[in-house]
Amino acid sequence: MKIPPMKYIKSGATRSVLGLLLVIAGFLASAWSAVGQEGDESEPPKPELSPAVTVISGTIDGEIDNIVAAYVKRLVTEVETRGAGALFLELNTFGGRVDSAVVIRDALIDLEVPTLIYINKRAISAGALISLACDRIVMAPGGTIGAATPVMSGPGTEVPQAVAEKYLSYFREEMRSTAETQGRDPDLAEAMVDKDKVVEGVSEEGKLLTLTTKRAVELGLAEFKARSAQEALEQLGYPQGAEELERSWSEGLVGFLTSQAVASLLLMAMMVFAYMEYQAPGFGLFGGLAIGCFFVLYFSHYMVNLAGWEELILFVVGIALLGLEVFVIPGFGVAGILGIGCILASGILTLMAGDWSDFSVSNPFSVEAVQQVLISTLLGIGVLLLLIRFLPKNGMAGGSGLILGTSLAGGAGFEMEEASTLDDLVGQVGEALSPLRPAGRARFEGRRREVESEGDFIEKGARVRVLRREGRRWIVREESAGAGEEI
Repeated sequence: MKIPPMKYIKSGATRSVLGLLLVIAGFLASAWSAVGQEGDESEPPKPELSPAVTVISGTIDGEIDNIVAAYVKRLVTEVETRGAGALFLELNTFGGRVDSAVVIRDALIDLEVPTLIYINKRAISAGALISLACDRIVMAPGGTIGAATPVMSGPGTEVPQAVAEKYLSYFREEMRSTAETQGRDPDLAEAMVDKDKVVEGVSEEGKLLTLTTKRAVELGLAEFKARSAQEALEQLGYPQGAEELERSWSEGLVGFLTSQAVASLLLMAMMVFAYMEYQAPGFGLFGGLAIGCFFVLYFSHYMVNLAGWEELILFVVGIALLGLEVFVIPGFGVAGILGIGCILASGILTLMAGDWSDFSVSNPFSVEAVQQVLISTLLGIGVLLLLIRFLPKNGMAGGSGLILGTSLAGGAGFEMEEASTLDDLVGQVGEALSPLRPAGRARFEGRRREVESEGDFIEKGARVRVLRREGRRWIVREESAGAGEEI
């Protein structure tokens, strides 16, 4: 067993990778810092709230997504760090992503100071969950709350369709639990999700519950109606008003990076770059790009509370196991399989809303995350097949290390042998021109050949003996010192 020395790590590529990682680290650090501040970074830190201003406020207007989740998380942090007396939200939404709404719901329930919400004019679907998570609800005249059945849409779907029962069951229980936690009627919350739920005198079977402002106040879901946010604050006991915090650019960036399309693209790119690094000798640019893609994916989700340290630990363990398999243990076995499994599990948990302990086949977020990782993996395999097929024609193979030994014109490097001479190399001894892990290149009688070991790692410069030919590759074995013929 031989451990390859550090000389195989190309110094130029290493500097490039380190520079890339430093840029990524600087970007993430600046984004992380900006998430905890208001939009204008040039402003100095704000002083403690004066006695006249005891409320932090924010506005949720439009679709609920990860941008909104990051924004509300910052509002909660501001309330906690600056000692505000309450958090006030003005809401107007038709709904959005369930996982983002769940993150907001948890943040609001965990906040120890009063949470107040003014529905102006709608709190539909995910907006209903967010509203129920607040301690006190006020609604504008002509407002509505309810119709919270999760739906899905896709290509070829003109009208959004209700989700499967397992998704419906999950969100139904989320709504019930939220209402119970805040002392509200859980049956009303459930009727907003399940059209089969009947609440005597309120909802009928076969119809989702949606309440107007007047009806919500009558049923005790909302406390009263108010014509403006300022009027709502005054009636809630905060006549001094509130200090509003607007969204920052970093929250928009985090929302972009955590969108399903971009997250899937980052995951796919990580797999493609990892494979290209595996095929290239040493550690270089592709390895750094693969690690960089994961860190952008992970930290963007971490900033909106969609990922924890468990995912990062799993990823590091996976990389360590793969490194052990490639550089220490000959062949590919248990360590390699476990390493790939840890990395895939890390990706699944990163893309899944909720804690790792929530992972189960009955959790719709778990199923969606697994599907997203599988689709990204299949797309990555497709991209690799295209690269293998077309890179040699574009003249990029030699630079990337993805495709080894493309055919060259006569005199440019080597000439193809006649079929009758293909077995002439069997038994010959040559020199490995690159590390064999297990594939690589070797030189025999002054000519380069594509070779592959029997599974062992063979260092660059080692003597290798040809055993047989399989397809386009020669199968070789490392020659013991002093054995066999001279090169």
